[in-house]
Amino acid sequence: MKGDYPEDIFSIEDRRRGWVILHIIGMMYMFVSLAIVCDEFFVPALGVITNKLAISDDVAGATFMAAGGSAPELFTSLIGVFIAHSNVGIGTIVGSAVFNILFVIGMCALFSREILHLTWWPLFRDVSFYILGLIFLIIFFLDNVIMWWESMMLVACYTVYVIFMKFNVQIERAFKTQLHKHKSIVKVIAVEEPDKTNGNGEDNAPPAPEDKNRLKLKPSLQRGGSSASLHNSTMRNTIFQLMIHTLDPIGKFKEKAETLNSVARKKSDAKDKSEDGGEKTEQSKEPEPTPAAEEEKKEQPEDKKEDVPAKDDGSGESDDSESDEEDSDDESDESSEDEDDDEDKDEEEDEKDDEPLSLEWPDTRRKQATYLFLLPIVFPLWLTVPDVRNPKSRKFFVVTFLGSILWIAIFSYLMVWWAHQVGETIGISEEIMGLTILAAGTSIPDLITSVIVARKGLGDMAVSSSVGSNIFDITVGLPVPWLLYSAIHSFGPVAVSSNGLFCAIVLLFLMLLFVIISIASCKWKMNKVLGFTMFLLYFIFLVLSVMLEDRIIICPVSI
Repeated sequence: MKGDYPEDIFSIEDRRRGWVILHIIGMMYMFVSLAIVCDEFFVPALGVITNKLAISDDVAGATFMAAGGSAPELFTSLIGVFIAHSNVGIGTIVGSAVFNILFVIGMCALFSREILHLTWWPLFRDVSFYILGLIFLIIFFLDNVIMWWESMMLVACYTVYVIFMKFNVQIERAFKTQLHKHKSIVKVIAVEEPDKTNGNGEDNAPPAPEDKNRLKLKPSLQRGGSSASLHNSTMRNTIFQLMIHTLDPIGKFKEKAETLNSVARKKSDAKDKSEDGGEKTEQSKEPEPTPAAEEEKKEQPEDKKEDVPAKDDGSGESDDSESDEEDSDDESDESSEDEDDDEDKDEEEDEKDDEPLSLEWPDTRRKQATYLFLLPIVFPLWLTVPDVRNPKSRKFFVVTFLGSILWIAIFSYLMVWWAHQVGETIGISEEIMGLTILAAGTSIPDLITSVIVARKGLGDMAVSSSVGSNIFDITVGLPVPWLLYSAIHSFGPVAVSSNGLFCAIVLLFLMLLFVIISIASCKWKMNKVLGFTMFLLYFIFLVLSVMLEDRIIICPVSI
């Protein structure tokens, strides 16, 4: 079946003469648009909903916030099933899963300021669920059709995950007490002993009353916390803010640097402390880091001066992201530098209860250019969707929720349609477009956030967040459109025949195992070598999956 797309103004011949550049620009523009809708409207609306329902952070992170981060993939999947009649959705989800596991974690390892120490529990927990979901997916894919009950089983996996997250802390405690009893058996995990208590200590630490700022930061610093906690934390900075705003004068920034620093310093202190170094040490460490904070403040301004030109690339980062993976690599390098600064500004705003979207005219030339570039997206959104971060509009959160879903649907549709036109012009199948370009494009916001968080020293949060959003993709993003399709077509099966995708999923499975084994063999530390290995693996995955899809190599498991 051919996709039900509208007629293109340009014929294939026109596009081959060079008009295809318009489609490419349009597609990149949609990446930015999706990021802006999700960050500025959808995620805040979800935040209001979770507050209204009084859901715990862990569950919110695994459900609503994961949905906020993975909305583009979910809609791409819906469009693939109902409009494109192709596997573009599966391609995008598998591709972005590999992108999240290899590319994002690789970037975190490369750009973090020191070697990242990971807490093993969140990683172990998320990866176990993820592996379960992948095994189901591989088995269901074997006969080339997905039955309605198979989709139901995948959704059931997700439900189990959410219930698990509800009792995460209790299960973790029980699990670890069991491990303590059988210490001799599990040598690998025993390496992590000091960290474990830190994981628990951190969970109990936030209620410490003496530091108001730290209370505000609570969701982002629950280390053993939610898989997708990045989405509901103060660490989440929106692309619009990254592109438009820069840091305020240092004065405002001072106390911010101190709290952030004390938090980071406390973290490393807790690391060095042995098991019995409970909350008391953490609290007593609090005042110490201020001198270091002072030093950092002195460094920050110079950083900023150097970063101003680079910021240009930073703003272009999300648009050019998919022109080439390596390209995006360099840009993230520069943008992550000044986003790190920018981030503090963003958190500043978080302190003031999440500043609503402002359409003020910025001051510098470059920012004005960026502002004009983004206006066609931001203005219609600003007109049609109430901003729930504005106290007056807070009561319209349902309108915001539905409105942003509608916009995400429109932007995803345009993105997939234009990607299809580009692929048709160059002669690439939609599956390959999904696996490579759309996957990278829809994952850019997560990449930026994870790198920033890793630079703050919260490595395990970045890693477990990237695995966490994958669980949502595989157990909701794929089966929900299939279920809807089955329900409409009197519970008939959904055909998912694709020569390369089955092998791509198996490849994804192997990559995941490799990542876990390599992180465990590095004693749960992420160093630069690991980062480079992951880039290499990502490149290998891309080459292999494209060759499989084009039947250059035949998938050994013929189905």
